[in-house]
Amino acid sequence: MLSRRLAIRVAAIVALACGWPAAPAQADPLPQWTPFGTTIYTFGDAKFCTGTIAVALEAAHGRPGHVLAHIAPLGYQRGPCGNHVVLGWVGSAGARSDLVYVWAGVTPGTAVTEDLWVGTGFAKLMADTWPPQGTFTEWYMVVP
Repeated sequence: MLSRRLAIRVAAIVALACGWPAAPAQADPLPQWTPFGTTIYTFGDAKFCTGTIAVALEAAHGRPGHVLAHIAPLGYQRGPCGNHVVLGWVGSAGARSDLVYVWAGVTPGTAVTEDLWVGTGFAKLMADTWPPQGTFTEWYMVVP
């Protein structure tokens, strides 16, 4: 009887140590408010093509103060072309910016992902094409 209890306890400890059953990794919640939406309407960098770029933000799982920005071209008229997208933010880590190039030659919806060190707490992030050629988007968020 004692050996059976010991075997059950050992099996439970091994199962927990090996991660069985394990839940899939998910991003931490990122409370955010976007007053102008999450899409940039712009002119491309060549041939006066017009297009749209979607920007989505999520918290990086297990990395406090980091935000993942997913920038995806949704398609251009009279392409091929692309845009430089500048991301600028202010948070507890200070004010910073990052420049990303998205190309319309990829499958529409294919995202470029950038890891941004924003810092924990309240933050503001803006996204626009560079040089400015259309609308911009902005987020107010609480970064875990």
